[in-house]
Amino acid sequence: EEYNTSRMSIETYRQKIAEIFDRLEVVSKQMGGGVKINELCKYITLRTTDIDLNSYITTDNMLQNCEGIRPYEGAETISSGIAYQEGDILLSNIRPYLKKIWQADRNGSCSPDVLVLRPDTEKVDKQFLYYSLRRDAFFDYIMNEAGTRGLKMPRGNKDGIIKYMITLPDRKEQEKVVSEIEYYDNLIEETRKQMDLCYSRKLAIVDKYLK
Repeated sequence: EEYNTSRMSIETYRQKIAEIFDRLEVVSKQMGGGVKINELCKYITLRTTDIDLNSYITTDNMLQNCEGIRPYEGAETISSGIAYQEGDILLSNIRPYLKKIWQADRNGSCSPDVLVLRPDTEKVDKQFLYYSLRRDAFFDYIMNEAGTRGLKMPRGNKDGIIKYMITLPDRKEQEKVVSEIEYYDNLIEETRKQMDLCYSRKLAIVDKYLK
């Protein structure tokens, strides 16, 4: 019961985040539309041979449903990768419907199948841009309007992805939105921890009565 209640709470918090952007889009339409992200960020393609496996990112160690990353566990002989920086937005370009996206909290490198978007912080709050892309609407756009190549392992169209349009309020409003979403993100993280504890407690009870 606790587990199910926690799961429903997470869905409620996610809906609250979605409603924030719904409100923004209403305002955006009233003011004449949004901004294409190619005006706010650019692709980074600079390669590096300085590979630290602790910060190496591939499509395999990016988590589905916008849940971040896990430690890299692949081959240890990697000759080069795309260099990324803290604050960059990493997006898996294989099977976009899996919704793999992460805002880097460190410097590192990644495989070429991971797109690196670098926000222009003079034009947009980097976290606001990340949250604007961490949405079902963005991944639906990649799969449909932007276009993909391949059936079994579809790849996103880089030229189409960068033309995605977002609502861009003034900097003060961007910061307010970021603060609101961080609040709900923290609640989601705490609730996930409670769900993990439910699982551990259940195992302990089962183990007790099986002995």
